[in-house]
Amino acid sequence: MIIKSNIPALNTLNRLQKNNKVNASILERLSSGLRINRAADDAAGLSISERMRAQIRGLDQAQRNIQDGISLVQTAEDGLAVIHDPHLQRMRELAIQSANDTLTHDDRKKIQEEIEQIKKAIDDIANNTEFNGIKLLNVPDSGKVTKTIEVMKTVTKTETTYVPEIVDISKATSITIYERSTGLNELTIPITSFPVSMEWSPPDSPTEKYLFEIGQYYFRTTAYGAESGYTPGNNITGVRLNGLTGYDGTTEMWANKLIAYTGAGWEPSDAEGDHSPDAILGDDLTDYPKYAQASNMMLRFEYSRAVTTTTTVTVPELITIEETIDPNVILQVGANAGDTFKVDLSDVRTSSLGIDQISVDPRDKAVEAIGMIDEAISKVSSERSKYGAYQNALEHIHNNVANYSENLTSAESRIRDADMAKEMMKMAKSNILSQAAQAMLVHAMQTPEGVLQLLR
Repeated sequence: MIIKSNIPALNTLNRLQKNNKVNASILERLSSGLRINRAADDAAGLSISERMRAQIRGLDQAQRNIQDGISLVQTAEDGLAVIHDPHLQRMRELAIQSANDTLTHDDRKKIQEEIEQIKKAIDDIANNTEFNGIKLLNVPDSGKVTKTIEVMKTVTKTETTYVPEIVDISKATSITIYERSTGLNELTIPITSFPVSMEWSPPDSPTEKYLFEIGQYYFRTTAYGAESGYTPGNNITGVRLNGLTGYDGTTEMWANKLIAYTGAGWEPSDAEGDHSPDAILGDDLTDYPKYAQASNMMLRFEYSRAVTTTTTVTVPELITIEETIDPNVILQVGANAGDTFKVDLSDVRTSSLGIDQISVDPRDKAVEAIGMIDEAISKVSSERSKYGAYQNALEHIHNNVANYSENLTSAESRIRDADMAKEMMKMAKSNILSQAAQAMLVHAMQTPEGVLQLLR
């Protein structure tokens, strides 16, 4: 006999724990009403029942879809009924009345006025009969329409700006001055050191005299006037830097900005332009008011450096698309893709019925109108019959879907739901076993006490 390990007690405890676990599972099924509460209860059954549940919920929604479809069909048929009677019937009645030669032109004119009102009423019904915003009675059989919509488009925008920089004249090898009196005179001055100061008279105009002053960042010209014994005026037309370095490969540059001056600048005509118009200072000076003689100009050379920036922006864009008109309404009448029912909508406007141009004056026109109205009545009757057939078909589909849902729910219940009577029986059995195990555990705990008898 041993006392350290009570094997019978351990065995009894193990059985008791298993019974308690079974009892807890039974209580869970009884409290939830479900046989399968988690995948561990029945892995295959859970997968099957969940697929069935998806079908059941789809079928329930399909029933609601079908009922909405029936309402749509009834709305369309009611609109056709109003067009049928009283409007088309009344229009036919008026046409027959106008076909009688007992009426005068004025009488038929009054009849025509009423017919025009009826046509307007038919078009109003056709254009305004809708279900949840869906037009039902003015849908062409087929065709394509174009419409313009706005979409957002991502584009790359490149922008170039020019940053002016004052030119360092010391980076040029020489400076050329252009002067025009009777002809084009030029003077090239080497750039060696600053400041540079020199006087100059054009070869073909010795009565003119200029003072040129050149610094590292400026060029100034002063024309001697009458007070100095020279012919007044300033005919400098261009100043160019030669042999530039350090300006993005630019080797020459024309003076392009006038800082200060007095007197009038010379304005050459287009015929006298021997070099680029951008290089002729006179062209720039045309925008300035005229001053007195004795000009004094200071020119500052500027260099425009190109700076390119690229950004990505989203901008709206209008595009034109072609859209095919679908004259059908597709109803989802089942739980699976493809379980659909097509409802062909109608076009019962007067233009489609062929009665938009009918006239009852004179009599021959009235007789012709009777036949046209008969055809319109026939078309509307055919459309009403079509919608009646749709309604009957949808009601049969609804009944079938309801039966399908009921039977599938029954099958899903057999897999998922708990049998309450069976579970109660299991619980009674489990309780008895648990109580028996508890009693046996007490006896098993008392067994080692027999060892004490040997110690006495």
